[in-house]
Amino acid sequence: MSSDDSSPRFERVDWNEIQHSRRIVSAERLTLLIGLTLVGGLYLYDRVSPSLYLVSDWRMTTLDWVFLASLVVVLAYGVVPVFKHRESVGETLHRLRSKPASLLAMAYLGLLVFAGLFAPVLNLIPSRNFEYNYNPPYGFSIERHDGDLQYYRECAGTTTGDAFDQVCHGSTQFLLGTNRQGEAVEQLVIAGARPALYVIIIGAVLVIPLATAVGIIAGLRGGLIDKLLMSYVDLQLSLPAILIYFIAFMTWGPSLLILLVAFGLFSWGGIARLVRSEVKQRREHGHVTVARSLGAPESYIARRHIVPNITNTLVPAVCQLLALFVLYEAGVAFIGFYEAELRSWGTVISSSINAEVAGQMHSRPEEPAHTIWWVSTFPALALTFTMVSFKLLGDGLRDALDPRGEQ
Repeated sequence: MSSDDSSPRFERVDWNEIQHSRRIVSAERLTLLIGLTLVGGLYLYDRVSPSLYLVSDWRMTTLDWVFLASLVVVLAYGVVPVFKHRESVGETLHRLRSKPASLLAMAYLGLLVFAGLFAPVLNLIPSRNFEYNYNPPYGFSIERHDGDLQYYRECAGTTTGDAFDQVCHGSTQFLLGTNRQGEAVEQLVIAGARPALYVIIIGAVLVIPLATAVGIIAGLRGGLIDKLLMSYVDLQLSLPAILIYFIAFMTWGPSLLILLVAFGLFSWGGIARLVRSEVKQRREHGHVTVARSLGAPESYIARRHIVPNITNTLVPAVCQLLALFVLYEAGVAFIGFYEAELRSWGTVISSSINAEVAGQMHSRPEEPAHTIWWVSTFPALALTFTMVSFKLLGDGLRDALDPRGEQ
């Protein structure tokens, strides 16, 4: 049958997959059990031996343990199904080949994940070199007039000019320059990938199951259950998650984990509505009606016939929401309601443009922002690329997963 033929076609049924879905033990559940057991064992080890470090000098916090547990969930229900359905994943990637922007976005997000996971392992945490503060990036230069000692004490690159009007040129030692504390900006950009990855992974684990479950239940059941669930969604959408976080901030202080819980539990209402709308359309299709008439349970219908057909709506919506989560995290860090030890992109941007919040330990630079432009420019570019990449990847996957895309 030609690709432009719009005639109905039978679905290829993988009976082995159906049989496996009825088993109590599956690859996903086994991965989840082993992963959570391993994380629990490491947590107990860390509690028993608090003076030891699991990785280099990385001291594990509650946020780190929540992230590891969330990562196990992503591996179990995100990565394992990819290997189980290699053929369909290959077809999706083949369709993405016609969208080079989506492939570049996927590659960038892959680098973001790698940097967020392995920066502590590779010891890429920024180190302070106060004698090299405000060194410009490689290929650029900055003037230092007599008496302006705040610009830099030492120049890592070459210097030109006389003793009163020196020009410091960037060096390969600090490719993207340094900040006020002499920290390499490239290391700050890499370190900022870690909080961003925490936001993406933990946010996805909180949002996707809740939004999908509520949307499917409301769409399939209808009636009173639909009204109750959508009433809760309306209530949730009327309460800004950022307001919930600020209330928690006044009680418990700055915490990225509280920020993620606030946004993860109070920001999925819009996606649930999209899922519900798609389910209400799909539940009247012929194959769903036939499955229901043959006695198939609602859980089987949802898993087998509903979820695969709403992914082209769910995936781009989740990608856009995760991009907003990264932006919210950077915005909260920018205004200072954040944990000081986390090197967020928002914190780095704030440190170079005289941002200050009363009562917060911010170091305000005396120099105008345009003279030390590199300190804020590169983290801002990393934040921008992350948001654009999520948008491009979401749009590309929407088209690739849409079964009507070729028609």
